Amino acid sequence: MCECQRNNRVCGRIRCYRELYLKARSVGRQTTIKDILASAHLPALDGLRAMAVTVVIVYYLGFESIPGDIGVSAFFVLSGFLISWLLLQEIERTGRISFKQFYARRALRIVPAYYVFLVLVYVQEHLRGYEWDPWLTISGFGYFVNYYNGTHGHPNTAIAHAWSLSVEQQFYVLWPILLNLLMRKGTRVAACALAGIIACVVGIRSLMYFGFAVDHSYLYNAFETRFDSIAVGCLVAIVSNQRRFVMLATVLSKSALSPAITLLLLCYSRIWGSTDYHYSVGFTIDSLLLALFMVQLLILSRQPAWHWLDHPAMVYLGKISYSLYLYHVLALGIASRLAPHQVGAKVMVSLVLCVLIASCSYWFIELPFLRLKHRLVADKKSSQNIFDPTRHATA
Repeated sequence: MCECQRNNRVCGRIRCYRELYLKARSVGRQTTIKDILASAHLPALDGLRAMAVTVVIVYYLGFESIPGDIGVSAFFVLSGFLISWLLLQEIERTGRISFKQFYARRALRIVPAYYVFLVLVYVQEHLRGYEWDPWLTISGFGYFVNYYNGTHGHPNTAIAHAWSLSVEQQFYVLWPILLNLLMRKGTRVAACALAGIIACVVGIRSLMYFGFAVDHSYLYNAFETRFDSIAVGCLVAIVSNQRRFVMLATVLSKSALSPAITLLLLCYSRIWGSTDYHYSVGFTIDSLLLALFMVQLLILSRQPAWHWLDHPAMVYLGKISYSLYLYHVLALGIASRLAPHQVGAKVMVSLVLCVLIASCSYWFIELPFLRLKHRLVADKKSSQNIFDPTRHATA
C-alpha cells in the first residue's frame, strides 16, 4: 500500500471519529432558538396560526367567554417576528433591505386576496340592501378600517374585523424603513430602541385611557396604541441570536409543560385582568406571553406534546389562516341564515363554510400570486429557504 493511500485511510478514520464525537456531544443537548432559526424552515408556526384563527372563529361563533382578541394579538406577534426575521436575513445576506422588493412581495402576498374579499362582501351587502357609509368604503379600500372603527365606536360591519389587517398594513409600510435605520447602529442599540418604543406605546395608551378618557374603541383599534404587540415580535427576531436571550429561552423551555404554563398565565392575564389593566399594560403583557409561547413552541416542536402542531391538518389550516380570517364573518353569516335556530348545525355549517371558502381563496387567489412573489426573489437559496410559499416560514 502506498503512502498516499495510507494517509487517506487515516484521514478517513479521523473524520469518522470526529463525527461520532460530535454526535455524542449533541445527544441530550436541548435544541436552542438559535439552532431553530438557522434551519431551513421554522416548525410549529403554521400550527400556531391555526390556533390563533380558531380562537377568533370560536369567539365569533358566540362563545364570548373565549377572548378572540388573543388570536389577533398572536397574529400581530407572529407578523412582527416573521417579517423582521426575513428582513434581518436579507440584511445579513446583502447588507441592505430592498424596499422595492419588500413592498412588492407584501403587496402580492396580501392585497389580491383582500381586495377580492372586499369586493365580494361589498356586492353581497348591497344585494341584501345594506348601504355602506362612504367613509367605511374609503377606509376599507384604503386600509384604514382600524381608524374607522376607532372613531365610530367599533360598529358591527361586515368588514369590522379587517381593522387588524389595516394595522398590519401600516406596519409593513413603516417597519422596513425603521428597521434599516436601527440596524445601522447595531443589534444592541436596535433592541434597546425598540424596547423604548414599546414602553412609549404603553405610556401613550395609558395616558390616553387614564388621563384623557379616550374611548375603548380607539385604544383597541389605532395603530399607535397597538403597535406594541407587533413590536414585541420584532424584538424577539432582533435579539434571537443574542447569547443572553438564547440562554433565557432555553431555561424557559426546559420542560414540555412550559408552553402550557405560559398559556395559563396568558389566560389569567387576559380573562381575569381588569379593564384598567387591559387598556394600559395588558395588551403588552399578553403579547410578551404570546411571544414566549411562540419561542417555546419553536424549541419544543419535536416533543410529543407539541408535535401535533406540525400535523398536515394544522399546517394546512395555518396556510389558509389569512383567508379564514378574511371570510369567517361572511361564512358565519351565511350559516346563521341557513340554520338560524339549531346551534349544533349552525356551528358545523359555519366551520365547513369557513374552510371551503378559505380554501378556494387560497388555491385560486393567494397561491398564484404567491408563486409570482416567489419569482421576484433572484437568489435561488433564499427563494427555497425563505420565500417559498410551501414552506412553513411563509410570512
